[in-house]
Amino acid sequence: SSKTNLKRVSLELGGKSPLVIFADADLDAAVQGAHEAVMFNQGQCCCAGSRTFVQEQIYDEFVKRSRELTMKRTVGDPFENGIQQGPQIDDEQFKKVLELIEAGKKEGAK
Repeated sequence: SSKTNLKRVSLELGGKSPLVIFADADLDAAVQGAHEAVMFNQGQCCCAGSRTFVQEQIYDEFVKRSRELTMKRTVGDPFENGIQQGPQIDDEQFKKVLELIEAGKKEGAK
């Protein structure tokens, strides 16, 4: 049946570097992977996982675990032991990040 019915498709997920997480994923690994994808190099790299699509059945739990992991992230001088998040590259990038945070809050981010 697929020989006559199979269609070639290309999916556009609406932006660069998407992550797609399905309900059968190892949720701990998915949360950790998504976290590292967006936080690597303070999120200042062209391959940052800037868009995450999560299947509805696991969405709430994914958000809960992601928030918990993010709240544990240590911010400070990157030359000190134990620091996971250093500064943004410049004031312009810093302001952009703050604007994105505010936009996310307005759209319901937790």
